[in-house]
Amino acid sequence: MSSLIYAVLHIILSILIPTANIVVIVILSKILKKNHCKSYIFILNLAAADLLVGLMCILEALDDMFDGDFDKNLFFCLLRLCFTVTPCIGSILTLLLISLDRYLAVTLPLSYSKIMNMKSICALLTVLWTIAFIIGHMPLIFPSLQQINYSGICGLFYAAKSDYLYILCFLVFLPALVTIVCLHTAVGRIAYSHHKRIQRTRAVLPTNHPTQSSNFKAARTVLIVIICFTLSWGPYYITGIIQATCTSCKLVDLLKDILFVLGELNSLLNPIIYTFYCREIRSYLHRFIICKRRKVNPQGVAVVHFSNIRGQSIHDEANMGHISGDSVPNVSIFISSTEYSK
Repeated sequence: MSSLIYAVLHIILSILIPTANIVVIVILSKILKKNHCKSYIFILNLAAADLLVGLMCILEALDDMFDGDFDKNLFFCLLRLCFTVTPCIGSILTLLLISLDRYLAVTLPLSYSKIMNMKSICALLTVLWTIAFIIGHMPLIFPSLQQINYSGICGLFYAAKSDYLYILCFLVFLPALVTIVCLHTAVGRIAYSHHKRIQRTRAVLPTNHPTQSSNFKAARTVLIVIICFTLSWGPYYITGIIQATCTSCKLVDLLKDILFVLGELNSLLNPIIYTFYCREIRSYLHRFIICKRRKVNPQGVAVVHFSNIRGQSIHDEANMGHISGDSVPNVSIFISSTEYSK
């Protein structure tokens, strides 16, 4: 019964996560073509990583439906786990880059465009996915991290040793989380100092205030994403550390099922948060997804009636032998009373 419940949950996630992230990817692609805002490239990368997590939910659903028949072999189990862990690491590191980008935009507004150019962004993303791929595939690269007595149940603790969880927690999750918190604390202090300065002076805001305000709003959105990420994946890593250090504890099934689904739910929350809290993404969603395109429906009809000019001319020529210079063909124009409107 529990396998059926988790299969249904994974089916729902496998539909919602790719759909939501594809919508965000399409909208961000249109925004990048319009204003070339480089900060959206990191959000686009986050949506791509969450999209990969959603695609892996399909395999999780198949695994739950067939009661783990695909996991009898250790290699295929580790391969599936590595394909799931890699985009999760990519999401964590992307949040780190987004926080760093907001920090630089607020603290170094004049030199920000020089620091965050296309070459540096491409280099950062290349390093990010290289690290994510190496750490995510460590159990396949290093056989010493694999479980010796594999029981046929596919899970991180069933297929890999606890050393690999230590690597994920203390080499990726905690350092990235601490760095992100420090960066946002610094951004929050700057925002608070600006707010107090404006209150003291009560002067007219400077010309660059809209840019600073947008940076602070973007930092707030990223902060909400980080909080949701911590609440989603935090219980999984904390419980995993407890299980790795406590041999008598039996939390493996909790890690494999409930907490892992909670972590996957984070890939659905990210596009929802950016859609609701980012005004530009929300406006594009309203324009291209929700609103129907206006159709041109003409409300009036104009009818122009020309009499048979050639026939009238021939008739006059036959009767009179020539065409009088004063003769003008009849033209009738009928226009309805209703005016045109687009």
